[in-house]
Amino acid sequence: MTPADPVFWTDWLRRQALPLWNDAGQDENGFVERLTLDGKPQPDVPRRLMVQARQIHVFATAGRRGWFRGGDDLAWRVGETMIARYWQADGRPGWVSACTRQGDVFDGRRDLYAHAFVLLALAALIRLNPAPRLIALVHRTLDFMDRALAHPAGGYAEAWPDTVLPRRQNPHMHLLESLLALQETGACGDLAPRIAAMIALFDGYFLSTVDDVLTEEFAANWTPVNAARAFEPGHHFEWIWLLERTTAVTGLDTGDRAARLMRQGLRGTVADGRIVDRMGQDGVIAASCRLWPAMEAARVLQDATRDLVLDATWHRFLAPAHPGGWIDHFDPTGEPLVTYIPASSLYHICAAMDHIG
Repeated sequence: MTPADPVFWTDWLRRQALPLWNDAGQDENGFVERLTLDGKPQPDVPRRLMVQARQIHVFATAGRRGWFRGGDDLAWRVGETMIARYWQADGRPGWVSACTRQGDVFDGRRDLYAHAFVLLALAALIRLNPAPRLIALVHRTLDFMDRALAHPAGGYAEAWPDTVLPRRQNPHMHLLESLLALQETGACGDLAPRIAAMIALFDGYFLSTVDDVLTEEFAANWTPVNAARAFEPGHHFEWIWLLERTTAVTGLDTGDRAARLMRQGLRGTVADGRIVDRMGQDGVIAASCRLWPAMEAARVLQDATRDLVLDATWHRFLAPAHPGGWIDHFDPTGEPLVTYIPASSLYHICAAMDHIG
């Protein structure tokens, strides 16, 4: 096996990554936010709801795929902790954004991005056990979002109770991901109208019909605020996969949207297999590179191009790191831009291998 082979990656998940994050990456209070570069936990860093939800999804997937014995039990245990500590933790509706190690509220904002990932975690737990209380919690979460976060111009606001600008496509993209996962469980009713509403936002505002660039940031009325037309290739690749999933799950025809996204996304794919952080009309804006766009690219690329990206990603981000970890971000010269291993990246690796591994 070589790093260009997805089996190499799933073997690494089984033997190194999942054991590391099971041992150093979680405790009785849930998943830790990050590890030191030599694999030690940093347990007192405030724990974001988004990270709890992503790691629940990861270990539930690992248990289902047979990558990690007991992954489903760990996902279930931390899921119970997440619900107890983050749902209405300050007496107000919705999910708080972060808690301390001890479970006290650290950030009480209701964040759209985090709510999207909570729904993904709940979908993973329902896939393990469609308990009525979990299904009810999905609907209570969606009801809260409809009441507190729904925006008069369409879609959802970034946060509640405070208004945050710019508005972004990214949380809506992950909300689509979660809605598709919930729809696949078959336990939460028909979510096709909500899925169609996310696709309508994509068609109406996110993907430009002029240059096929995915707009990242907007004013309150969905007017783009990025005059330079900068875009993130990684998000192009994420949307390609989600459009494919939308067709598979709902039968909705997504036409040539994926091909349009791919054309621009490939512009950010460098000859050595890197996926740069940001592109513009005239070329690269930010030549730094992170792990997650590479994994999203590997999920949707084919043949030799995918092999190149997987091989380059292994040698750049994982091979120099502590076994089971990664160096998440590099500058254009190849110098690391991080001093710790973020837990959140495991979601992207696991998602890619769940699709191609």
